[in-house]
Amino acid sequence: MSQYRLNINGNEVVGRPGQTILEVARENGIEIPTLCYDERIKIYGACGLCVVEVEGSPKLFRSCATEIADGMVIHTETERVKGSRKVALELLLSDHLGDCRPPCRQACPANTDCQGYVGLIANGRYQEALELIKEQLPLPASIGRVCPHPCEEACRRQLVEEPVSIAWLKQFVADADLASGDAFMPEIKAPSGKKVAVVGGGPAGLTASYFLAKEGHQVVVFEAMPKAGGMLRYGIPQYRLPKEVLDQEIATIENMGVEIQTNVKIGRDIKLNYLRENFDAVYLAIGAWASSGMRCPGEKLDGVIGGIEFLEAVALNKPVQLGKKVAVVGGGNTAMDACRTAVRLGAEEVYLLYRRTRSEMPAADIEVIEAEEEGVIFQFLVAPIEIMGENGKATHIKLQQMELGEPDASGRRKPVPIPGAEKNLEVDNVIAAIGQQVVPEGMDGVTLTKWNTIVADEHTYMTNIPGVFAGGDAINEGPGIAIEAISDARKAADVICSYLEGEIIPYQAPYYAKREDLTADDFADREKVYRPHMGHLHPEERKHNFSEIVFGYTEEQAKKDAMRCLECGCGDIFECKLIHYANRYHVDPARVAGEVHKRNYKDEHPFIDRNPDKCILCGLCVRVCDEIMGVTALGLVNRGFDTIVQPEFNLPLQETGCISCGQCVAACPTGALQERLTIDKSVPLETAETSTICSYCSVGCNLKLKTKGELLVKSVPDKESSVDKGLLCVKGRFGFNMGQKGTRITAPLMKKNGEFKEVSWDEALLFVAKKTQSISSRYGSKALAVSVSDRYTNEEIYLAAKFGKQILGTDQVFSFNGFDGGIEDVLGYDASSNTFDELLSTEVILLVGSDIMHDHPIVGLKIKEAAAKGVKLITVNPFASLADEWADQKVCPADSVSFIKEVIKAVVESGRIPSDNSAAGFAPLRESLENIEVSGSAKEIAEAYTKAKRAIIVFDQNRVTADGAKLLADLAVVAGHIGKARSGIIQLKPKANSQGLVDMGVTKGAQEIRTNLDAGLTKGMFIFGEDIGGWDLSTLELLVVQDTHLTETALTADVVLPGVSFAESSGTFTSSERRIQRLNQVIPAISGLTNWEVIIEVANAFGANLAYCCPECIEEAISADIPEYKGIVQGEEKTVFWPVHGSPVLYGEKFHFADGKACLHTVGEGPLFKATTHTDHLENTFVDFLKEKKIV
Repeated sequence: MSQYRLNINGNEVVGRPGQTILEVARENGIEIPTLCYDERIKIYGACGLCVVEVEGSPKLFRSCATEIADGMVIHTETERVKGSRKVALELLLSDHLGDCRPPCRQACPANTDCQGYVGLIANGRYQEALELIKEQLPLPASIGRVCPHPCEEACRRQLVEEPVSIAWLKQFVADADLASGDAFMPEIKAPSGKKVAVVGGGPAGLTASYFLAKEGHQVVVFEAMPKAGGMLRYGIPQYRLPKEVLDQEIATIENMGVEIQTNVKIGRDIKLNYLRENFDAVYLAIGAWASSGMRCPGEKLDGVIGGIEFLEAVALNKPVQLGKKVAVVGGGNTAMDACRTAVRLGAEEVYLLYRRTRSEMPAADIEVIEAEEEGVIFQFLVAPIEIMGENGKATHIKLQQMELGEPDASGRRKPVPIPGAEKNLEVDNVIAAIGQQVVPEGMDGVTLTKWNTIVADEHTYMTNIPGVFAGGDAINEGPGIAIEAISDARKAADVICSYLEGEIIPYQAPYYAKREDLTADDFADREKVYRPHMGHLHPEERKHNFSEIVFGYTEEQAKKDAMRCLECGCGDIFECKLIHYANRYHVDPARVAGEVHKRNYKDEHPFIDRNPDKCILCGLCVRVCDEIMGVTALGLVNRGFDTIVQPEFNLPLQETGCISCGQCVAACPTGALQERLTIDKSVPLETAETSTICSYCSVGCNLKLKTKGELLVKSVPDKESSVDKGLLCVKGRFGFNMGQKGTRITAPLMKKNGEFKEVSWDEALLFVAKKTQSISSRYGSKALAVSVSDRYTNEEIYLAAKFGKQILGTDQVFSFNGFDGGIEDVLGYDASSNTFDELLSTEVILLVGSDIMHDHPIVGLKIKEAAAKGVKLITVNPFASLADEWADQKVCPADSVSFIKEVIKAVVESGRIPSDNSAAGFAPLRESLENIEVSGSAKEIAEAYTKAKRAIIVFDQNRVTADGAKLLADLAVVAGHIGKARSGIIQLKPKANSQGLVDMGVTKGAQEIRTNLDAGLTKGMFIFGEDIGGWDLSTLELLVVQDTHLTETALTADVVLPGVSFAESSGTFTSSERRIQRLNQVIPAISGLTNWEVIIEVANAFGANLAYCCPECIEEAISADIPEYKGIVQGEEKTVFWPVHGSPVLYGEKFHFADGKACLHTVGEGPLFKATTHTDHLENTFVDFLKEKKIV
């Protein structure tokens, strides 16, 4: 094959004629941004983002549509290219309406993911919520109590009734963590060998220490006060922030390896130069420890004290001389703290003097309300002129009365003196709480502002001295709220880490789209649900002590309040390509701002959330739906600026031909198409990802489960999967967490007096063992039966079969979802002879008894692709199906095996006769066909099938009778279409491990057990993972069921043992093409034990002494016991076909009988098709849901 040589960004690469620049770049690991390209579909070139420069040409080329030429020299990141991409992105964003992040998160100075942790609380995931908070904030229990919560001021829920209680929810999870006795400790990187000195142990210093230590740096904090905590300890009263809470949070930081040296003051006990010489970096977080003066005569009188100094003295339990009457000047939270502390210290009259009105007070409203409840007297529109005294002690304060004038720089109306309006107030003490000041002692060589704050770069937090950084109240504009100091420190820690690694990376605030057009009218349809009442101490009780006022939310209250969140932020934020590239190219959409669509589209589809206002018209969803899925549920409507993607005839999506596969969601590069998460509360989360196998049908599709801690969030396709090529059906995409729905069984249950009671494992297993022993001694071991689900792994099925056959000594080991007889009677194996991908290269596909796009849609798509390539498709079904649309011939015969007999007879009459060396039983078969009259349809099928060099029969074992399956195998043998690549039989089984069930030796269906039950021969039964509604099990003396939920079958049991879902399991599944794939455990078993561990516990209760320690150990036993699986443990491939190390095509040399011949079967009259059954209650529950929502 000829090759072209070209150069991309200085890299010499080669490509093939016909390839595009983008394809060659991707093959060589060179990223070219694009928002509209998918290698599976035709090129569209809508986004304009993939442009590149080609030397020798003056124009830019779209790399997705430009074929390579020999000798090309290509540049993908020139200034011209980047400029073009920036404009393209800005134009796309100019009509992109939505919030990338919620307003609560954007209002938080620390950018704490409020929506994220509130959503996790709503889902009952408290540990995950705490860990998410601690990604930005190491002191959530403290800050949750004292923060003035700007997040709540921005919360849009107030457009409905009132904000979500974001701060109290933060406190709730933080308190739960501290109370657990095992407080969360972040993962700490290996020691870096770098040392950082932190000056100041307040919110900023502690935060910087936390995040620097997390990165493996050695951190020493130098704190001037007796204890760390800064203003959280010495400026916030005990009744708002109990210091034992703060101590616990600081202890966590110390446990991370941070050393805190107290009573060490810079300038007095240690010099800045010493720190610079002995540490690799220094972070200054000295705080603002002096109160601002009132700038009026009399401030030096006894009885006059600053608010900061007053609160510090109280916190240190120093003597504080207060008289009966105390005046506090100020309107912020410090003033409120001073007032309320004075009340608690016994002052009889406490006045709050403020120069504006109440509505302008910066203090939190709740602080003002509670101060009033405690008796604080508020005097507004007054300002101190002079403090007067006698004998050096304050006795009066002269006040200037004010009125409000025009707004000042802060936006509040400026207080203006009223000429001649003055009054005196008798006082014993005056507390000045009008602001704080920095005392920059020991800052040798550090540049200061005129306000004595430290000058620090706004993006790097570095001072004028290299390696010396600063943050918190002491820098630039001066003191703020604690969360602002924490924000500085969080960002500075990242910059310091980059500095320690050799390159300073400044903090850059990301671009996020945001909405500012929403009003109460947009939420008029929301039910009014007020925040739960927060319990608190009565004013008369609390004003006489320093006990914490609020009680904190209960779990029920916290979840209820969290559920009120309006979910403002985009659910696709962590996967959105648009916002990723927008920040990469530093967009400024405001410069091209224009008309913006606001369509307010609503669609009640249960799984797909469609928002046309976020659509960039890339067309991916439309093309994927059409070209890959063949559905055309979506289309581009209208023209120009008003073009929109919408369902056919503008119907609700579930009323179109949509099959809810979610491929449109997977393809969408923005948040225009998203999953509707099926967790209790939808919330955007940055997730971990685990590759595993779908647990529904037998195709064995690969998927990736996204989790946040132990919360299953979503399932997405695995684009690298060789099985499904990145495609999933509705079950794999949206039914992945059925095991987590409803009330799970988490402990053994025993029926006592007709009701289930939770019991210990010992009690349950002892009962089961003794009851089984009794049955066996009276009736023999054959009176016992064991059924096992084909949703279980190979390892679990192997153990269950071993338990039944070897430990109980019964041959009644079966599956209610199993089959009695079929192609194994003819060919030797109850298994497909060929693989799915061979369908793409055969000549004829005979599809029998399969609603393939409903039951096995990914194989259906392979058949669709094959048909599109010219493979002749023949469908034989008792119903119309989507596959009929691709078929060259479709037949809907009478429900009788006679039709397959007709085809066989026509094949025989065409001259096809198997040799005596390859098949036995041909003569009786031919004789049985003598009276069969061949119909025109059968003859046409036979002709196509026999003339083809390669042909594959595909049938659904759950829909075709055993006799029908035998005849299909007969047909393949007689026609010679077996034992060759691209010629054979694919038997689609019902469940993910139906093939493994047979392979592990569970070959019986339920017919024999039904006979035994009816005859009263079966007295005890163990059912592992099957729900068999409609069976009468009342004659059993013992029924033991293992399952995830109290199913209909479990409700009739004597003992129920907890089971797990596929997400909690590990092991292997074997698909219908005999592909053995690994199932990876994604979340821990909710009950504490996985299925295989439970089976071992049960077996060992009978004295078995099974000692398997992991699924891999069980695989070794499987490899030793089952010839087809021999060597599986040593296999290095991600997946293998059995026979391991053999050909994926069966019967190439002989059939699986002693004589090596096929055993042709003669069958009598009977139905060809049968009704489907499933014993997996998780799948049945999901299918019921799909029917309810009219998805199927």
